[in-house]
Amino acid sequence: MKKSLNRLTRLALLTALCIVLREAFSGLPNVQPITAIFLVVTTTYGLLDGISLSSLTMLLTGFLLGFGEVVFRQMLAFALICILWFWLNDFIKKLLFGLSLSLQIWLAAGLSLLYGVLLDTSSAFIYATPAWAYILAGLSFDLIHAASTALFYPIIYSIFRRFTHEKNSH
Repeated sequence: MKKSLNRLTRLALLTALCIVLREAFSGLPNVQPITAIFLVVTTTYGLLDGISLSSLTMLLTGFLLGFGEVVFRQMLAFALICILWFWLNDFIKKLLFGLSLSLQIWLAAGLSLLYGVLLDTSSAFIYATPAWAYILAGLSFDLIHAASTALFYPIIYSIFRRFTHEKNSH
């Protein structure tokens, strides 16, 4: 009971943090620390927590930033990114006996870029437009998202690592 209450409390606090950060950075298109948080949470607390956090964040910020069908596509795209991240982390750890921080940063940036491509492609599908047109039009935003994730990832990673290390040492 206590474990599930702790997990629920952690998820609620992280969701609130992500909502505040998404709102705070909303004036800077695609500069978001939340993608890095989703990935670090997926690594630290598991796939279900990462998907839950990303889905709750997208759903609840939809009410603040504008709610439409795109919110559900964002939820699905982030769920896929969390699944790929979880799988890649596991695969590379087994293959290389560890995952360096620099490789994690590159993977996080690459998956952030993939997130944008997934949204662009789904938009093209919905509006019956060639996917390449949407992908090219959104490429600068997607590259900014990838760069900001690469920038925020080591910061978020070190905060979570310090927090979980202190918690485990008590």
